[in-house]
Amino acid sequence: MRLDPPLDPTSPEARQWLEDELRKGVYHEQKGLLERFFDWLMSLGGSSGPGFPAWTIWIVVLLGIAVVAVVVLRSLHAERRMTGRGGAGVLEGPVRTAAEHRSAARVALDAGDSDTAVLEAYRAIARSAVERTLLDDLPGRTAHEVAVALGPVFPASAPPLAVAADVFDAVRYGRRTARADQAAEVLALDATLSTTRPVLPDPATTAGLR
Repeated sequence: MRLDPPLDPTSPEARQWLEDELRKGVYHEQKGLLERFFDWLMSLGGSSGPGFPAWTIWIVVLLGIAVVAVVVLRSLHAERRMTGRGGAGVLEGPVRTAAEHRSAARVALDAGDSDTAVLEAYRAIARSAVERTLLDDLPGRTAHEVAVALGPVFPASAPPLAVAADVFDAVRYGRRTARADQAAEVLALDATLSTTRPVLPDPATTAGLR
């Protein structure tokens, strides 16, 4: 096999080769799509062609930004409603006892109003926990916060508590309709928790951790 001799260019040739290589596009930073779009808008705004005044471009741009802002804000608002973060807490409105919430849930379920039955049954769970001093009566506590706080207290019922919190949020904030069996399950969960002995932390262990 014959090997080509090593290149030995003169100084002008080497300089020319380097300049030719650096002219290739791979060595130049490419503008992003958004930057090119704004460059295009700027070129339109700087044009002074007949029948196409520059100020109309900026009106279109501002309107576009306003539309995007409205869409983003509505999406964020919808997300807050779905997670229950944008509304009031579980125990909103006038203070009622757990028994009153429980009674309202049963009446609603018998009347075929599954949505109200779900809401009132879960409120009975939260209010009962407050009455038993298992939860602090904090305003604005969400359904999932109730489930997370009561999960360690009622470990056997932690999974159904999380499911009930999801159903509560779906009805209260997601504007979804609950099924009769879902409402009955939340009522049954309330009945189970009301007769279950809570698992409380050992005071000695708690004191040792402080």
